[in-house]
Amino acid sequence: MKKYIFILLTIFCIAAISCKKNRSSEGASDNAKSNSNFVTLKSGIIVEKRGNDYFLDGDIQLTPAQLKYLDEKGSFETEGGKKITGPEMSLNPITNLPINLADGTVPRNLGINGDPYRLWAMVRFTYGSSVTNNPKSAIIRAHIKQALLEIQSKSNVRFYNATGQPTVDPTYGFAYPYIEINYVGTSSDVSESSIIGRNPAGGKQTINLADFAVFYSFDPRETYERSDYATIIHELCHAVGMMHEQKRPDRDNYVNINTSNLKNPAGTSQFQPITSNYSYFGSYDFNSVMGYSSLTSSSSIVYDVNQPMYTKKDGTNINQGTTLSDLDRLWLNQYHIPYIARSDVYRELDATVYKTDNTIATPQERLQFQASLNNGNPNPPPGGQIPNNF
Repeated sequence: MKKYIFILLTIFCIAAISCKKNRSSEGASDNAKSNSNFVTLKSGIIVEKRGNDYFLDGDIQLTPAQLKYLDEKGSFETEGGKKITGPEMSLNPITNLPINLADGTVPRNLGINGDPYRLWAMVRFTYGSSVTNNPKSAIIRAHIKQALLEIQSKSNVRFYNATGQPTVDPTYGFAYPYIEINYVGTSSDVSESSIIGRNPAGGKQTINLADFAVFYSFDPRETYERSDYATIIHELCHAVGMMHEQKRPDRDNYVNINTSNLKNPAGTSQFQPITSNYSYFGSYDFNSVMGYSSLTSSSSIVYDVNQPMYTKKDGTNINQGTTLSDLDRLWLNQYHIPYIARSDVYRELDATVYKTDNTIATPQERLQFQASLNNGNPNPPPGGQIPNNF
């Protein structure tokens, strides 16, 4: 068990990004909107401006700090800074604020800082009015729920539904970090998007889901079975901290980019590699839910929709993953602990705890780990669990 805890607390450095899932039927994010334009930053990175907001890869909404770092450094976060070790264990899972606020601690997530650390203890989320007040609300929520449960069943990531609850701490006045999930339908002005990881500035950040993310339409070019909530899983994983697989700095060792078929800048901007402040495990993952398929139906991205955007080194096409792959799970399980929602500060673990190698901890290991999180006390106080329905 000591070895397990040590692995859980292994030093890491994360570049949290948020972006859009690209289905093979939709291809790379099709965001050539009438009110958008592409901007080449001083670093050479191409971003898209829509209204007053800036996006990377079409669906990754950038915070002002991220835009500044990308412009000046070509990075999502400042270089260096305090190194964080292991999963965040000083935050209340429900609020993502420090457990001991009375000692004057300033919550890390309430101010921009130099740490490349944007993870959640438990992902606090709400359904926006575009979901709750929609005539299709039941089916939209059913698809979102399925995606949430899929992620929870295969990883240590846990979500807390705070819809209708306060967004500001009533005692200390701090804004709770949380994600508002919105449905944008077929809007010509808004596309699906998410911020990468937890916004250190705190407060609300959004996930926008377009029609095709919720109501999947089969593309006859697909030769494999796809779930109708894979895109939602993709966007949620962006919010948790994962980025597109084809952005890996070593991707050219595994894939060939068909630059002649990519329109510039809408297409080429989708394949700019991340070269600093990133975290990944293992070799290139062709099964990742965070990867793009080779084919896209987006004519604003490619010249010929019948030709691939990129392929494996052997020239064969890539099919985007339909759910979390083993390597997707490995990344998530390195940096998350499966908490149960409670009204107190006891950190109770779910019945299933994945180790960092994706194997399941034994009941004894789980209890020992729970004790280590609670000053040696393995037994949660009675009556502390609270409802958490998706």
